[in-house]
Amino acid sequence: MFEENTAKRIVHEALRVREDDMVLIDTWQHTIDLASQISLECYKAGAKPLMTLMTDQLWWNVFQQIPDEYIRKTPRHILAALDSINVWIHLGGPEDPSKFREVNASHLQQFFDGEKAVLDKTLQRKIRIGEVLIGYVTPQRAKIYGFEYDRWAKMTHSALDVDHLKLRELGRKIAARLERSGKIRVTAKPGTDLRFEINKRPAHVQDGIVDDEDMERGLVSTALPAGKVEVAPIENTAQGTVVFNTPRALKGHMINDLRLDFDKGRIAKYTASSGEEVFREVFEATAGDKDYIAQFAIGINPKAELIGYTTDELVLGTVSIGVGGNKGLGGKNDSDFGFTGTLVNPTVEVDNTTIMKNGKLNI
Repeated sequence: MFEENTAKRIVHEALRVREDDMVLIDTWQHTIDLASQISLECYKAGAKPLMTLMTDQLWWNVFQQIPDEYIRKTPRHILAALDSINVWIHLGGPEDPSKFREVNASHLQQFFDGEKAVLDKTLQRKIRIGEVLIGYVTPQRAKIYGFEYDRWAKMTHSALDVDHLKLRELGRKIAARLERSGKIRVTAKPGTDLRFEINKRPAHVQDGIVDDEDMERGLVSTALPAGKVEVAPIENTAQGTVVFNTPRALKGHMINDLRLDFDKGRIAKYTASSGEEVFREVFEATAGDKDYIAQFAIGINPKAELIGYTTDELVLGTVSIGVGGNKGLGGKNDSDFGFTGTLVNPTVEVDNTTIMKNGKLNI
């Protein structure tokens, strides 16, 4: 029943799959049942789905046995397929991420280098994209990161089962305030004091529905669960410090107390109480505008809870700051690297007016 309800929400509500849409569905071995149900719902809408399968066994064997020059080849057949695809649905994987620790980040980066042309084309063609985060919620991933699996799964299901229209209503209030703004200041214990400018850039409401208005504004993707308002700061304006007071999973490890010092938009220095070497490995393996501020987000999902994963960005009353690529948000950063951390109990000032104090919205 969960697969059926989730599939209906993804197909009919989130991505609004219509008759004659061509839908690509990427699945892993542990999400085949959900992928099959999504395909069925696509057929019911008059669309044509195509499923592709990746397995943990193949994924890890590629990085253990295949040389970089082959891994980084551009998948031209996927590029060609994008000329016909309207909707692309990703079901998260791998099921067991433990071998991330064994694969050098520079080796992983070869794969993402090869995929860059694919990402650029999806943005160019405005293909509607759905990232279904439930695929990442597995006992194996919970074990490696120290999460309580049952709690994580229950929370994710609950965050999926939210009133998206209410998310939209709150999100649009926040977005309207941000879009009238120029300067932002974020403060939080134990040391965050960061200033940057957004200069009336569009604020995107990730309410779980990619509608026509989103498409016109350049927001072509959503994640499920959903629930945040995000904007791409002016890339060279970040000044000050952010100290993430929640942990974040990365490459099989937890990054704790990551501190980023910004000067003229760029990371001038970074430290962490644990996991700093992992952040450094991934950061240094990438190229492009990886060190520029990329994202400012306010969480609005009342059912999401902090766990140490990407869904932390959805938690009502949190603020998240990201660095790296941000073209999908309408920014200018061109990089395969992306990292986002979350702050609890933040205070946000917009043009010297406080819209959030210690995690409580005043909108």
